[in-house]
Amino acid sequence: MASTRRLTKPLSRLLSTALIFNYIFPCFILVYMAVLGLLLSLLHMARNPKHIVCLRQWRTSFLEAAQPSLFALSDMLLSGAKRELLNYAHGVVLEVGAGRGHTLKYYDPAKVSKVWAVEPNERSIRALNREILQLGLGGTYQTLRCGIEDAETLHNVGIIDGSVDTVVCILSLCTIPKPRDIISDLYSLIKPTGGQLLFLEHVASEHPLTRIVQNWYTSLIWPYVTGGCELNRDTAKWCIEVTRNGGETRWTSVEVHTIAGGWWNVFPHISGRLTKA
Repeated sequence: MASTRRLTKPLSRLLSTALIFNYIFPCFILVYMAVLGLLLSLLHMARNPKHIVCLRQWRTSFLEAAQPSLFALSDMLLSGAKRELLNYAHGVVLEVGAGRGHTLKYYDPAKVSKVWAVEPNERSIRALNREILQLGLGGTYQTLRCGIEDAETLHNVGIIDGSVDTVVCILSLCTIPKPRDIISDLYSLIKPTGGQLLFLEHVASEHPLTRIVQNWYTSLIWPYVTGGCELNRDTAKWCIEVTRNGGETRWTSVEVHTIAGGWWNVFPHISGRLTKA
């Protein structure tokens, strides 16, 4: 009995330490972004002194300096999940929040006929276009500098209700405003009888304590230094239970998998494939 207690006590301490580390891990990410973003922002201000008095320029410079390395790290960690998910992409694809082009390499050119990449950020669009040229995808992949809510721009290129075979959301539904309304609009764009929504997102934890930690980060600082990202969105539920104009919608197939779960994880991810009736 005494030996059991001797084993249990160190194990309890280890688990407590691991839990605390998981809960403060976002702080390490924030510190990394702060150091990198601040250094590069100072260099930018040194080259552009007129921007020093503009708070918006400071924030823009900070995000543009810090985000690329964060996106690259995320892509490395989620490469397997992305490859598996985007293997299902086919036909005309609408990618929401294409960013700097980290998903390009995962598409199967034999399965997709067109990829419309929606991205509102000008610098990200430039990086995305460079990636397109580098991979020789100019004939298939086309960028749209707009938000996904810009129905007029989408309509002008033929993206209308029932026109898209595959909608792709990779770490984008965490940042867009009014996500439930956007998901409803995306549902309308998907072709009936076989059109699909593919998504890979980090979501709210199902564990109350971890959810409180996510709410704390989201309320205090996380969205402000990551370009609007919120850690506590119920994205899977919103996608599955999407409604359109107050009426019911239907999926013939719902496949949702947890990636890097665990009740202690502040960044649980889900991967989903929903097929429209």
